[in-house]
Amino acid sequence: MRRKYLLYNTFNIDIEFRLQRRANFTTFTLIMPLLMLAFLNICIFLVPIGSGEKGSFSITIFLSYGIFVTIISDTLPHNSLQVSFFVLFIVILLVLSVISVFYTIMQAKLVASIGEKECTWTCFKPRKKCDNSVRKFEDPNAHGEKTGKCETTEKTEKSEFSNDVSAAADDVPYTWAMFLEKLDIYLFVVFFILICATTAVFFTILLRHASKSAGGLELDPVPPATTLATF
Repeated sequence: MRRKYLLYNTFNIDIEFRLQRRANFTTFTLIMPLLMLAFLNICIFLVPIGSGEKGSFSITIFLSYGIFVTIISDTLPHNSLQVSFFVLFIVILLVLSVISVFYTIMQAKLVASIGEKECTWTCFKPRKKCDNSVRKFEDPNAHGEKTGKCETTEKTEKSEFSNDVSAAADDVPYTWAMFLEKLDIYLFVVFFILICATTAVFFTILLRHASKSAGGLELDPVPPATTLATF
């Protein structure tokens, strides 16, 4: 759209360009793979400690974030005064990936050194189940004199065997390896909440700026002019 007007005895021409950003390419090539990689990062805490693949998996995720940072840095101006929100989003996810890699390395070291020792921290230790159920009393003489003694001895042997099994289960020491396995579950939940919150904040800011830019495309009022001509 072009406008020609006379202002202060001078002819002026205003040319306005309306540009619409096509976000589909960026969404499907950068944002969606980055979100998939972010939720794949928390799956590190679901890999068993003794599998031997936990460290390599976490480092692979970290290197994938490095590739994303390289791609974004090549497309953005290097002398910009402001930092893109998308770059901040990638940096936050990169920091979470660094923390997960550091935790994985420390976990492998602790399991190898003190994994079989008894853990002194009982915050994640499972509680003992108390068997408070009421058992039915059966009279051994109810089925006859011949079978009463046999059934009584069998029930006594079964009760003694179950008591020995429960006592043996209670005597199993709570080691540091068991503590770290329980810690993985809690860290999985914490990282999942952090990634969801970061993603929600990022898209909220992105949609807010998109609405502001869409509202700014309205035509500005025409400056006062003595002669106005449109062509």
